[in-house]
This record gives sequence, C-alpha cells and structure tokens, in this order.
Amino acid sequence: MNEKIAWYIPGPHPDSLEADADDRDSGHAGLEEAIHSLGMTTAISEDLDSLRLLLSGGEPVLLLAELDEPGGWAGWEAVSEVRKEGMILPVMVLSWDASGMKGEAAVSVFDAGGNEYMEKPVHTGEFKRRILNLLKLTGRRRDTASLLKVDGLLLDPGRRQVSRDGTELKMTPKEFDLLYYLAENLGEVCPRAEILQQVWGYHFHADTNVVDVYIRHLRLKVDKGRRNKLIHTVRGTGYVLRTPESGATS
Repeated sequence: MNEKIAWYIPGPHPDSLEADADDRDSGHAGLEEAIHSLGMTTAISEDLDSLRLLLSGGEPVLLLAELDEPGGWAGWEAVSEVRKEGMILPVMVLSWDASGMKGEAAVSVFDAGGNEYMEKPVHTGEFKRRILNLLKLTGRRRDTASLLKVDGLLLDPGRRQVSRDGTELKMTPKEFDLLYYLAENLGEVCPRAEILQQVWGYHFHADTNVVDVYIRHLRLKVDKGRRNKLIHTVRGTGYVLRTPESGATS
C-alpha cells in the first residue's frame, strides 16, 4: 500500500543529554516498525514549516504528532487550514501527561481538534489497533482503486459512504448508486433512459419521473448552499456531474 503517515517529531532540545536522545531514537524505531508492519510509510517533519509542506504536498492518511504541550501546539492552525481545504486529516497525539491531572492532556487534544490520544510510553499493539481504528472510522484506509473524488466530493463504494469537503453526506442506497453512476461518468451526459437502465434495472421505456425525484434529493445533499454546483441538468436529455473547471452549467 502507498498510504503515508505524516509524523511530527520536534527536534531534540539543545540541552538534551545524549542518553535521552538515544532512548528517543530507540522508541521511534519501534513505532516506525509498527507502522511499517501495517503496510504504511512515514514522512517525518521536525518543525512547523516542513509540516505544512508535508501536509499540502502529500495528503497523508494520518498525522501522528508527538507533543509536550498538546493543547497549545501551534501546529493546530496548519491542521485547521488543510481541513478547510477539504482534506480529511485524522490526528493522533502522543505525549507524556506532565500536568499531574490524569486525562487533562487528552481533553486538551480533543478540544484543539485531535481525534486520538495516547500517553507515553506507548504499547505497540495498542498503538497499531488505535491507528487502524481511527483510519477506519474516518474512511482514510480503503481501496483507492474504487474510490472516486470529484472537487471535494468523495465516494467510497466499499463502505458506501459519501462526503464533501470533509463532511459526511447521508445517502439512501439508491441515492448512492445514482451519485456513483454520475461520478463514474464524470463530464458525460447521462440520459434518463440510460440512468433508469443502469441504476434501476429498467430495460424498457418507463413512464416515471423517479430519476428527476432522486436528482432533486441529491442536489439538496450535495450542492445546496455551496458555490460550486456539481450536478447539472441537460435539458431534454438527462444529467451530468461536472466540475466547475469543466465549464458551464444549468
């Protein structure tokens, strides 16, 4: 698999003892081995500038951040920025809970926008299970060959899930089938009769407005309130799913 985890590991403090640095590297080696055993790779950043480049250039499936003060981390701003752009980015934080108040570090992570928290030292088996669970819940581990992405709209047929700009859209089974069919034929006009045949299985001319009714439902869920409309009517013919860059619309 080519799934990549972005791993934020702040550089060691200049006053750190050499023995501490060795322990730090040893711990990271164990976690990296655990990640690789899941079939994923890592890309490490040690400062916020490199982290921003990593997030904007590679679309990782997960951000793993090792933080001393999780709630006050300046990197939450970078996370918020890429999420606003439509990236689904789950964040797992590893930290020593130095507050003396059990659970406060975890609360600060969740309040800041994190999705998972583990206190060091980390149990490798639990670490792996939490990663897999988080990726499953956020839809980031999947069969990318069948995933369709159209201008922030994501369709996952394996889980029959739809999201746009990171927000999940609830679909009935037939709504999903219709939307997926339009996405598969991106930019191509799909006549009503063809849709009836491919999505509903009608192999004859049916005097029904079921396609129009379902298209209205999809527009309410996919396009309502959004500047960029994806579902368009081709008058007298049918419908087309079209990105804003491909031009025009009705």
